[in-house]
Amino acid sequence: MARVLVVDDSSETCDLLEILLRRTDAVSGIEVFKATRPKDAIDLLKGGSFDLMLSDINLEADQDGLDLLRIAKPLGVETILLTGFGTIEKALEAVREGAFDFVSKPWNNEELKSLVRRALSRRDIERSDGPAKSRTPKSVMIGSSPQMMEVYKTIASLQDSKSTVLITGESGTGKELVARVIYQSGNRKGCPFVTVNCGSLTETLLESELFGHVKGAFTGAINDKKGLFEEAHGGTIFLDEIGEISPSFQIRLLRVLQEGEVRKVGGNKAVFVDVRVIAATNKDLFLLVKEGKFREDLYYRLNVVEIKIPPVRERYSRDINANKKNSDIPLLIEFFLEEARRKDGQHYHIRADAMDFLTDYGWPGNVREIANVLEYITQLSRGREITPEDLPEKVKNDFSGDSISNPQSQAPLAELIEGWEHLPTLEELERRYIQVLLKHEPRKGRIAEILGKDRATLYRKLRDLGQSDTPDGAPPPDNP
Repeated sequence: MARVLVVDDSSETCDLLEILLRRTDAVSGIEVFKATRPKDAIDLLKGGSFDLMLSDINLEADQDGLDLLRIAKPLGVETILLTGFGTIEKALEAVREGAFDFVSKPWNNEELKSLVRRALSRRDIERSDGPAKSRTPKSVMIGSSPQMMEVYKTIASLQDSKSTVLITGESGTGKELVARVIYQSGNRKGCPFVTVNCGSLTETLLESELFGHVKGAFTGAINDKKGLFEEAHGGTIFLDEIGEISPSFQIRLLRVLQEGEVRKVGGNKAVFVDVRVIAATNKDLFLLVKEGKFREDLYYRLNVVEIKIPPVRERYSRDINANKKNSDIPLLIEFFLEEARRKDGQHYHIRADAMDFLTDYGWPGNVREIANVLEYITQLSRGREITPEDLPEKVKNDFSGDSISNPQSQAPLAELIEGWEHLPTLEELERRYIQVLLKHEPRKGRIAEILGKDRATLYRKLRDLGQSDTPDGAPPPDNP
């Protein structure tokens, strides 16, 4: 039987994880131990032989989940870390210290169960001899949404890789920042990092810039020139807007990727280059391939590892009750506000109603637009409290809050509810909704997920409805 230690400062979370683990179809079954304090977890780890530990990172104590990971690793215990406040630094450190995986809260039950099964199946595999060398990146990535957690984990897995990476995403999402973090967290840190915007140069100029030229190759070529691929030798080259290059230039770039050597414009001698290539685009390259506008062989050469950067509007929790206030938007706003504080030496504060406007706005320009708007409003406020009047018109006009966008919200309550007396109450609507779900979904856990409730609350609701049976012999979560 597999022995699993669950660590979280919330006893309710420990109980829910215990129920989830007992329902995981491990061949030999699972015995669960729980701890709400790091000290208790350490005592259990040192006193017993565990196969797996699931631990929150932030334990509201002197020691955190990473400290427990460092203790568990030499004992041969696989570790899955859980967090509601993920950062790229935490993801990189977790991977360096040997965590099996890094999961954001709220988790998906089926995904976590699958992760547990895979971790247990690997528990007898020989572990690494030691943690990787520390490579904490200087570039800062902001966000703890599940979408960004996936980005962090992919970056962390590339620390010692030489594979070509394709970064995709809308304009302003931070593709170059991701490229720099990949470089700074990898084993080529300290070597050259060269960037080039492929969309800003003509084909002739781009060819000369990337590959170099020999004297006399064209009018104005009065000396030999080393290209950017040679400049990046031993390091990394970042090709931004790769979707803009012409079909003829695609052939030359493909040859460089295949053969690892470049030929200068007007030259015959091949020059070997050891360069890690990271490319980025806001276009759908696969669609361009199908349309015959981008070479399929080059696409697959570039797309060895793809990192999709989500737009700001999609960076939300998986929680069914999630809204823009628990997205990455407030984190990004506070980051750029703090940058303005350090730069200007002023104290900036955003009033709650102004923050409502900012979190409700759609941000079509993504992170770049957030930075631009925060610079605009801080320069206008000059240290005053930032109010809705300080915000750009585009932000105010996009607001959907009832108190501003809906004139009827100012009407007397009696006028608003007139003629609505026949409508069902929220409690009645919820009762009907649950009854419909029960007809089509036998799994109570899945119903709880759909409703956005914990299972204990669902079982209490079912008892009120006279539907308190528990299929598969599972006990209700309030009596685990």
